[in-house]
Amino acid sequence: MTKTGKQVQTDIRQMLLGSALAEAVSGSVYRNGYRPRDSRMEDIVVTFTAGLAEQIQTGVVTVNIYIPDIDSDANGTWVEDGRRTEALEAAAQAWADSLTTKAAGGYKFRLQQTIYTEAAEDIRQHFVVVKLAYEYFGED
Repeated sequence: MTKTGKQVQTDIRQMLLGSALAEAVSGSVYRNGYRPRDSRMEDIVVTFTAGLAEQIQTGVVTVNIYIPDIDSDANGTWVEDGRRTEALEAAAQAWADSLTTKAAGGYKFRLQQTIYTEAAEDIRQHFVVVKLAYEYFGED
């Protein structure tokens, strides 16, 4: 059975809930479009990026981890919380590594690209980007 984009998002969100990565952030885990617009928490957002419905369904899911910027000099200049983004990049890597060592829920995962951090200047936050390629073989 082929999964829809929302079903894939929900599956990945379920894999995140209760994980060490989810425990490492101050906020919650959301599907794309459900994170509160004004959140100042460290939240994880799962987005379905691409998919092909073939005999073995393939696609890409993006997991973004938002980290509020800091005003380290208390002068109104907001900057990346580099220590925090580095720590969450490492936690994201460990979580991704745990997924790629086994098939889970009918899925097989691999990193699509290196985990990195981007700026979201309009909301004074940065976010760690994890792109996971998946193959879905059906239920175990």
